[in-house]
Amino acid sequence: MTVIIISLLVVPLTGALLVFSFSESRKEFFRSIGLIFSLITFTQCAYLLFSDYARTNFVILSEYNWIQSYGLEISLGISGMSILLLLLTSLLVLVSLLSIGKNHAESKGFVGSILCLHFAINGVFISGDLISLFIFFEALLIPMYFLMGIWGGENRRYATIKFILYTVFGSVFIFIGTVYTSVISYGFNGSLAVDFDTLSNLALTSSQSKTLFLLFTFGFLIKVPIFPLHTWLPDAHVEAPTAGSILLAGVLLKVGAYGILRVSIPFFTEGFLTYKNFVAVLSVIGIIYGAIVAIAQIDIKKLIAYSSVSHMGYVMLGISAGEYLSIEGAIIQMINHGITAGALFMLVGFLYERRHTRNISSFGGIKSTMPRYAAIFLFTSFASIGLPGLNGFVGEFMILMGSFSSYKILTSIAAFGVVLAAIYMLWAYQRIFTGPINNEKNKDLKDLDTRETLSIVPLILLMLFIGIYPSYIEGFVVQEAGSISETIDLFKGLK
Repeated sequence: MTVIIISLLVVPLTGALLVFSFSESRKEFFRSIGLIFSLITFTQCAYLLFSDYARTNFVILSEYNWIQSYGLEISLGISGMSILLLLLTSLLVLVSLLSIGKNHAESKGFVGSILCLHFAINGVFISGDLISLFIFFEALLIPMYFLMGIWGGENRRYATIKFILYTVFGSVFIFIGTVYTSVISYGFNGSLAVDFDTLSNLALTSSQSKTLFLLFTFGFLIKVPIFPLHTWLPDAHVEAPTAGSILLAGVLLKVGAYGILRVSIPFFTEGFLTYKNFVAVLSVIGIIYGAIVAIAQIDIKKLIAYSSVSHMGYVMLGISAGEYLSIEGAIIQMINHGITAGALFMLVGFLYERRHTRNISSFGGIKSTMPRYAAIFLFTSFASIGLPGLNGFVGEFMILMGSFSSYKILTSIAAFGVVLAAIYMLWAYQRIFTGPINNEKNKDLKDLDTRETLSIVPLILLMLFIGIYPSYIEGFVVQEAGSISETIDLFKGLK
């Protein structure tokens, strides 16, 4: 099992180096190399689903001495939640590479950056200590910087700089928290070790727990992002290339919530209990704010970007409630949002390649020329707004049910976000697909080809499978969600 964990880093990085080593004259092989290496990683992650670690709490499987004299080690491991996120990452990388157009597919810099991003994301989800977690958090920025800064839209420089400034600013707090934790660990047991096993046994004062919770959580919340720290996200989504948007919405937004579930709550629980109400209020504001602003958008990609702010608000509400059902729902909703948001950004990318515009008013009636595309877009929209029987309903329902006992008023307000989601998604669909074709440029639009259909079908099938059979994915997070909620209940009892 240790070999597989290490290969989750080695395989995508090797693929990236291989792509970079090819000359531009072999550009027809870039996509194929990326697909092969991402498929290998996807297969490994699928294998992990059937391992003994797929339904457990985080288990450290491999440790490497880094600074031996101070007891610093790099630790790697997995859990049920980690495996699900690793599998989601591998799937989205795979379909992203399959969906990209010829120009990007023949750019070794683009394909190589995607594989480097895959390497860094995998590193986040298998990190078993604060140092490696911070290193991989920072490593994410490098390939995203190039994907947005080189292959982004007209305002890519502004969006890229804003993205980097926000995320690096958040990372500073995570770094300070890591150093502070190391100092506390050294005073406690004479070692600077900050692996998760050591942290679980670390005796913290009330002041230390609150301070560390604030430091780590503030950094993580910028990466979620939560209102009002969200302003980098719409610009990043609009200017990023389609594959960048798919991975940004599908996976990168999850690393912040993952950090809170993996680090902030289990190790600094007293700080969580002190500030969770404040986070819950911001989460609900984000749900309603993101949905209302999405209604007003004229750019379909920006609409989906603001919908992500709203949907991630549900995730943070579930985490803030601290109940078993709400935490379980939050983890499942992280997966569900990754699937639906990734699919929506992919579909918008297909349309942009044909018309080179994302302005909703530029379309209308295109379901007559693109019937397959229109049907898939409607199906994905239903999943996004939480139609019963599809994946979006499962996570949101569990979050609202689990959060109600802790936050009756806030949860009731958050429930209106479901109505607002139906408004902005269905109204956008109506303006783009229904009615007569008034623009001559829309009369000759080609429907999805075989490559594009193959790219989107796996995500569509997952939306249906999770919606009908949610207990399957639930089985991988039951123990972890239960462990987190038990830790919270224990500290509640002590207070």
